Amino acid sequence: MGQAFAEFTDELGFSVNALYKNMITDIVGTTHLISVNARFTRDAVWSVGILASLDLLLKNYPEPDVAARIVQSLFKAVDMDEAQVRAEAKALNEWAAGKTKEELEAALSGEGDSPLAKIAIAVKGDEFWMYSRYFGLGLVKLMEAAGIEMDKDEVYPIMENWMSKKLGKSYLTACVSRWCVCVFLFCR
Repeated sequence: MGQAFAEFTDELGFSVNALYKNMITDIVGTTHLISVNARFTRDAVWSVGILASLDLLLKNYPEPDVAARIVQSLFKAVDMDEAQVRAEAKALNEWAAGKTKEELEAALSGEGDSPLAKIAIAVKGDEFWMYSRYFGLGLVKLMEAAGIEMDKDEVYPIMENWMSKKLGKSYLTACVSRWCVCVFLFCR
């Protein structure tokens, strides 16, 4: 993890604003640990989630150009192509725009040939699939696109249903990241 932060710092070329340093350290460290895990497979839901997280956390950064450099440096430090992550997220967001909750649930069940259905099929077929907070936040952003009220009493049961019944994974895994979802819902 130290190496990832060193690479991030070298790539960035200057210090992060003191108010943001702990948060950025956490994001770099967490993203590094997720991406080096042998079970990790990046998909468009994950890409939507990480970009939404970064947008939210850096939206008030004092120097917008530095915020953009922070994002660039993060992706380079974890050996990901930012343009590819953005393209994946954009394609899924465009597909999800205007969809209903029921349409998203059908796709999460693996029905159809949408990008989300393909991801759901891959997740279901991978017994070692790894949940991460960014995947959960990607699902929250899809809920938002479907017009689901962004209230914890609405979101949590849907997340539990999507994880357990639609994707066939333990909803408890998703609930571990509830703090993440809570931060996302209430800090927007």
